[in-house]
Amino acid sequence: MSTKVFQLSALSQNDPGASDGSVLSCKIIGVCNGTLREGSFPVNENVQLPIPPGENKSAPATPTWFLIPENGLEGSFTIEVFSPTDPTYPSKTIAISETDVKNWAKVPFNNRENQIYQDGEYGIFGFAQEGPIYTITAGVLNPRKNGN
Repeated sequence: MSTKVFQLSALSQNDPGASDGSVLSCKIIGVCNGTLREGSFPVNENVQLPIPPGENKSAPATPTWFLIPENGLEGSFTIEVFSPTDPTYPSKTIAISETDVKNWAKVPFNNRENQIYQDGEYGIFGFAQEGPIYTITAGVLNPRKNGN
């Protein structure tokens, strides 16, 4: 049976030497088998990825979407990560299903192979938690799987 809410969040680590994380954006380009709950960020619109705040500054809101699955079906999101100002930054489309996130979250932390989306391609990785909750982080310099 489907959970009540499937949560997706996205942000930028903005590591020095990585693609300029301060100019990365995302866009939810697909939502399947559910409706978005009030409080979700917009879909089909560019949303700038927040970066960690400087010292003594508060963090900006993290773009988050809350999917309420319908008819007992498992929900999914399709998100694109890109730079609207840097044409050399390759855009990356990622599909995340509720089923995958639930399965990844069951694996003990030190045994997880799911932390990195496609082995860190384009400095993007993901983290699955029970809930199901999935967080995408872009702008990471040399992302690696655990233990590598």
